[in-house]
Amino acid sequence: MDEPKIYRASGYWRTNISGAVLGGIGVSILLLTVFTIVLWGSGFATENVIWLIGICLTLFATALAFYPGNLVATYPLAVEIEPSKQIVLIAPWKRLVIPIEEVKAIRDSTAWQVFQQGVVIKLNKRHGLLKSFIIHWAFGPEGRQLARAIQAEISRVART
Repeated sequence: MDEPKIYRASGYWRTNISGAVLGGIGVSILLLTVFTIVLWGSGFATENVIWLIGICLTLFATALAFYPGNLVATYPLAVEIEPSKQIVLIAPWKRLVIPIEEVKAIRDSTAWQVFQQGVVIKLNKRHGLLKSFIIHWAFGPEGRQLARAIQAEISRVART
């Protein structure tokens, strides 16, 4: 039986993705702090209350989309492939398991798609809000190997 294989992103990519997540959390805390101070200093003016509520709802919706909605796994830090079984996407504070049968297609993104530069893996069904994930060109040298391994698994499942 084949052993699971883990494909890890380069240190640059791991730092980039982890920094983006931590930066988003930091900015959220900063926004809440600043607007709380403004609200307090304004004597709870209606306009400032509305802004604070809007920011809180936006931050809450973003957190729900990224974690329960699985969007944090769009650009994984590492991917584990268990042959003929599943793909495990590893993202900051999240592991998402996708059965091999649910991988629909693999394609290179076109040059004009700014947000999808790399290999796009489309799924048959949604996992939360996640319908595809991307192996970005900055994933590192294991990115192409990962894409080939996923393609091989799709071919193997299709033959059986």
